[in-house]
Amino acid sequence: MKEGAFLVNFQEFSIWALVAIMLFGITADGYAGKIRGVSDDTIKVGIILDQTGPAANAVIPLTAGLRSLFRFANEQGGIHGRKIKLVVEDDRYSIPMAISSFKKLIFRDEVVSLIGPTSTNGAVALLKSIEKEKVPTFPASTAERMVKPFERYVFTIQDIYPGQMKVIVDYIMKDLKAKNPRIAFVVPDSEAGKADLVPGLERLKSYNLEPAAKEVLNPGSIEATSQVMNLKKAKVDYIIICGSLPQPTIVLLRELKKFGLKVPLFGSWATCNEDVIRMSGDASELFYAVASMASWYDEGPGVARMREITLKYEPGTEKPYRGKTYTYGWVIGTVKIEGMRRAGRNLDGEALVNSLEGMKSFDTGGLTGTIGYGPTDHNGGSTWKIFKAESSTGKFIPMTGWRSPE
Repeated sequence: MKEGAFLVNFQEFSIWALVAIMLFGITADGYAGKIRGVSDDTIKVGIILDQTGPAANAVIPLTAGLRSLFRFANEQGGIHGRKIKLVVEDDRYSIPMAISSFKKLIFRDEVVSLIGPTSTNGAVALLKSIEKEKVPTFPASTAERMVKPFERYVFTIQDIYPGQMKVIVDYIMKDLKAKNPRIAFVVPDSEAGKADLVPGLERLKSYNLEPAAKEVLNPGSIEATSQVMNLKKAKVDYIIICGSLPQPTIVLLRELKKFGLKVPLFGSWATCNEDVIRMSGDASELFYAVASMASWYDEGPGVARMREITLKYEPGTEKPYRGKTYTYGWVIGTVKIEGMRRAGRNLDGEALVNSLEGMKSFDTGGLTGTIGYGPTDHNGGSTWKIFKAESSTGKFIPMTGWRSPE
């Protein structure tokens, strides 16, 4: 090729390249200027939580807590001048709906971060997509799989499920001083059930104990006659309901009373919900539950602030008491807001991950124990309390302080 022809072609190429840059912004700065979910005045946060499915009665309060807190944050000026926009999708506690909600929020709404999905099954199904799309996510589930093996973009707000099972079994053995107890497990046929059952069995084994019985009770069940009859036949002293929700717990409590099986029932964290007491009545008198969150009526500056802000928007709704899933949503929102503030004005997914990883021993004012993350550890909490239902007041009374599994 002649030198002159080369110069002409190069000049033509330069002209067309300049046109392309002007029309399409194909420059490094052009790409950097478009950040998913973040504009000059708005931060989009996606929520994938059950609003109409079997977990709705527990999860709708979680969503409500998030709405109230983010509304208050916006009224205080937002995050470095940007207002937070929540985009809520209903996963109905199902895997297909969790997947379709994720796709909509990421590719159509273009959110910067996510809260949800509701179920362990849904979260596991989305893990690869979360990592591929690099979207910081707080799933509702804190199954061990959420943090092991390590996922850069997945964060939990409370201790993983094995911790709660250890605390329950230790409480029965050490605090209640049970001698050779016959302990049974009632489990849903789901990943959440397995996530509780396996560490529960392991903890029993550490005391040289085997389960007296194992029964299946799924969400949506309307009776538990055969399960209770089997538990009576096994002559159990204690029952642990694993990986469950308020609805099947209420069913089990009513059936235990109906058939005269008067033994303590211990529930995992999602069952520590005041609706269980309200709807079970005096059938809940022997109900205990583990939880990583404070009750609505507990003491502490963070709890008092939660009540004050909530009642500002919903005056006269002090009762019936909001459940701990409301607190759970409030804590997720508190940590997410703090993370976005620490990330500064140049917020994006990577900046949010980095700021969260720099959060050490974050004090929520009594809403939960301290929360902290690191570059290779996204399991935020490590503490639990045992609560006992008090049917006369509709409250859960703390039986322990915050404790970590040994």
